[in-house]
Amino acid sequence: MKVICAGFPKTGTTSMAKAFRLLGYNNVHDHTEHFSYNLENYQRIYEGTATEELFREMYEDVDAVTDTPACLFWDSILREFPDAKVILTVRDSANAWSTSMVNTCRYFTTQNWYSGGHWYSPLVPYLSKTAATVRYVYSHICYYITGMDIIQVGDVTSSDPPIGYSMICFKNRYTQHNAAVQALVPSHQLLVYNVKEGWGPLCEFLGKEVPEEPFPNENVSHKKSGYVASIHEVLVMDYSLRAEREVKRSLCWMLMTTVTSGIAGYWLVNRHAARSPTLIVGSVADSLKWVSKPLLSIFR
Repeated sequence: MKVICAGFPKTGTTSMAKAFRLLGYNNVHDHTEHFSYNLENYQRIYEGTATEELFREMYEDVDAVTDTPACLFWDSILREFPDAKVILTVRDSANAWSTSMVNTCRYFTTQNWYSGGHWYSPLVPYLSKTAATVRYVYSHICYYITGMDIIQVGDVTSSDPPIGYSMICFKNRYTQHNAAVQALVPSHQLLVYNVKEGWGPLCEFLGKEVPEEPFPNENVSHKKSGYVASIHEVLVMDYSLRAEREVKRSLCWMLMTTVTSGIAGYWLVNRHAARSPTLIVGSVADSLKWVSKPLLSIFR
């Protein structure tokens, strides 16, 4: 681990990932890579079943990290890689960042981002373990960044900012995070950087030659790029396809169970009916008693 980009999303982190690659850093983990390679590891971290040593295992062979979830654990990663340089990417102001982040959150929460808008989309977290893990990790990320679980917010299209989105919380989280980074990282090891500054300060800090290519401009709010694009990319990666397969298997299993139960019930009914109408009534009554007992115990 050579460089930790500790800035929040929507501070040019996608541009930074591309810039690192242009500067010769071979293995860069951005938002997409974190979810593709370490989804279950971040679940363990949020559940409290892992130690900071896990970050060394995750990023031993990685040159640089940007964006969530890694930027939220910059201090843990730095403790495991104490010689790494830290770059805090910032916007012009807390208000500028909050406005941009709210727009991204609005887009994010209005998408059927689990299964492409299918009728069963609301059920996907219950049908797929992978999708449930994604939701779990995203909920923690969103809470850290915004101070609320934005996935649970209802109508986000009726006002600006959306009802349930506190701009005060957004700004406070951004300010507190940046202040912590600047207070805890030694000055010789830290660069506070706005991507508008271009190659100069970044290359000087990293000891790199300025590339001939212009500085990347991936984080454009009015296009499907930057953090929004990375979310879309994440959702078509291997683990997302795995979630789709899990959903289809669950739906097939439910269908098979329903059909099998229906056939078995039809056969039993006809079998009993052929013998005696009284038997079918008795069987139905016994079944109702068997089902009602656990249900009634819940409400006692």
